[in-house]
Amino acid sequence: MLLVLVMVGIELMAARQVVAFLGHYNIIGLSTFAVNLLVLMAIAAGTDYAIFVLGRYQEARGLGEDREKAFYTMFHGTAHVVLGSGLTIAGAMYCLSFTRLPYFQTLGAPCAIGMLVAVLAALTLGPAVLVVGSYFKIFDPKRKMRTRGWRRVGTAIVRWPGPILAVSIAIALIGLLALPGYKTNYDSKKYLPPWTPANVGYAAADRHFSQARMNPELLLVETDHDMRNSADMLVIDRIAKAVFHVPGIGRVQAITRPLGRPIEHTSIPFQISMQSTVQVENMQYMKQRMADMLTQADAMQQSIDTMQRMYDIMAQTVKVTHNMDTLTHEMVEITNQLRDHIADFDDFWRPIRSYFYWERHCYDIPICWSLRSIFDALDGLDQIDEKLAELSGNLDQLDVLMPQMLAQLPPQIATMKTMKTMMLTMHSSMSSLYDQMDEMSKNSTAMGQAFDASRNDDSFYIPPEVFDNPDFKRGLKMFLSPDGHAVRFIISHEGDPATPEGISHVEPILKAAKEAVKGTPLEGAKIYLGGTAAVFKDMRDGSKWDLMIAGIAAASLIFIIMLIITRSVVAAFTIVGTVLLSLGASFGLSVLVWQDILGFELHWMVLAMSVILLLAVGSDYNLLLVSRFKEEIGAGIKTGIIRSMAGTGAVVTSAGLVFAATMASFIFSDLKVIGQVGTTIALGLLFDTLIVRSFMMPSVAALMGRWFWWPQRVRTRPASQLLRPYGPRPLVRALLLPRDGKSVGPSGTADTDRFPVSTPHY
Repeated sequence: MLLVLVMVGIELMAARQVVAFLGHYNIIGLSTFAVNLLVLMAIAAGTDYAIFVLGRYQEARGLGEDREKAFYTMFHGTAHVVLGSGLTIAGAMYCLSFTRLPYFQTLGAPCAIGMLVAVLAALTLGPAVLVVGSYFKIFDPKRKMRTRGWRRVGTAIVRWPGPILAVSIAIALIGLLALPGYKTNYDSKKYLPPWTPANVGYAAADRHFSQARMNPELLLVETDHDMRNSADMLVIDRIAKAVFHVPGIGRVQAITRPLGRPIEHTSIPFQISMQSTVQVENMQYMKQRMADMLTQADAMQQSIDTMQRMYDIMAQTVKVTHNMDTLTHEMVEITNQLRDHIADFDDFWRPIRSYFYWERHCYDIPICWSLRSIFDALDGLDQIDEKLAELSGNLDQLDVLMPQMLAQLPPQIATMKTMKTMMLTMHSSMSSLYDQMDEMSKNSTAMGQAFDASRNDDSFYIPPEVFDNPDFKRGLKMFLSPDGHAVRFIISHEGDPATPEGISHVEPILKAAKEAVKGTPLEGAKIYLGGTAAVFKDMRDGSKWDLMIAGIAAASLIFIIMLIITRSVVAAFTIVGTVLLSLGASFGLSVLVWQDILGFELHWMVLAMSVILLLAVGSDYNLLLVSRFKEEIGAGIKTGIIRSMAGTGAVVTSAGLVFAATMASFIFSDLKVIGQVGTTIALGLLFDTLIVRSFMMPSVAALMGRWFWWPQRVRTRPASQLLRPYGPRPLVRALLLPRDGKSVGPSGTADTDRFPVSTPHY
């Protein structure tokens, strides 16, 4: 077995080096998935081919053939199987090159080339190692091959093919019935160990934010004009509202609703209510001014009272003025008489008076200065008389004017009283009017407050002056492109977007956005959607169509290769059909184990990687079995089936179990994706090995009989009449099973198959 491992290692190294060389010089593209899958397939195929070669060589040696003849028997019995299997796997993998997703497209050429190298190594290195090892009897069987168990299985199949096929299909239904409940998950972090730095960061974010907030969708609407205007803002909010009303959407952020809800005070009812806000605010001011009117009326009353008092005083003043005018006239007359008498005195004393002015020393003579002063004082009477005359004239005018002024006060008082009355009347009227307006405006803002409190988005409007607001300008920079031709929306789901439910929201979002712009200035705008769910939807749709393309191409290629090798349309179709049935059943079993029992959804890549690998590898065992059917058909169909089961049962089962055990060991990987892929492939291999190859395929061949090989013509009975498999059961058993448990072939050698060994058909 050590040499087998070395041989598999050399095949793997050769395949990797060839692919690495081609990738290094950019002849083919490489990816991490391609390298890992190539290693997996090279190990699996290399191990299977080694088991096929060694198993057939040891079978030939156990039948008594020498080393050389056993080698040729092995080569002629397995070379076409290895070549056909390798071409099948390589062709199936190359069909991935027809896909569109880089995940799958990069798997095609590297894996196909690697498999061709592995097949070439298996067809050259394997036989060479076998020849070298045969000289030292390394690969000779250490004990007699036990075929009794598989011979009994083959006998049971040819006797009861219908019930066995029914049981096989019933077992397959276990997995097939689990397929409709298949749910995948696209959240890759759930399939990573929790201690990885990425998951540590995600865990920290999950403590504060939901998955929907961490993985939003981005909707972009691109137009041919600037949308920074009130009309287009209405359409933008219409789009946001339509998307928000999509079931499963929890939040939509846009320029019209940056926090996920409409901007406060942007509803039309609120703005209508705001129009009366100024009136309400002015109402208080007007009420204060109405109070000032009462104050002014009181002041006017005080003015009226003051003017009334002034009228009374002025009436007295008029009387006094008139009396003063009369007295002044009397004083003027008296003053005139006094002036005349003094003039008479002055005329008599003028010569003497002249002395007083001529005397130089009058100032020093007391009597002289005193008499001179008296004469000077007498001269002042003339001035008094003149001034009294002027005063009398002024008093005459004042006596005329004062009555006129007094006559002006009553009309003025009456006017003030009228003004006071009008002021009080105006106050009374305006007070009633303002009371009515106040009563009307009490609920004027209730409608706007109700729309704001309910966050109703049915009537949105942004007036032009809002575009000059600094805060709104910052929002425009966040949600609109610099030229205003594109606007984005941040959409948050209610749940995890990386789930089938989240992905199902993508189409409704796009549909809602397109419906919202119909008949608007944005009609004909380009609408794009990106984000977690959108990307995973593209991956889901792409993988669905890519797998369909690759699967159909691979199945067609497998059918063609099987048809060339078996030369039977029915046999080739049966191989492909059983492989497809095995795929569905095995993946259904994986769904049953992981999803229904363990409660952990399968990663979306598991289906792609496991199906492609099982589609390629699953045909190996059926091809080996059908090729052995064809080789043993000379003994009759049923006898050939028994011999084929006996000859290939242990080999195929060993290969399948080894491969399945290898794949099942991946479950211990820290990466759950690797574990899921490994267990899915392991379940598929076990089902294919233990059910399809062991029971389903032989029972189908037994049921169809010679039609299994159509259009070839085959004998349903053995060439020798003596060994025909019919007649009484004890007789047939006696012919087929001598007492020593062995039969003798035509060459005289021990034939553990109990039937003559037919000459292989090459």
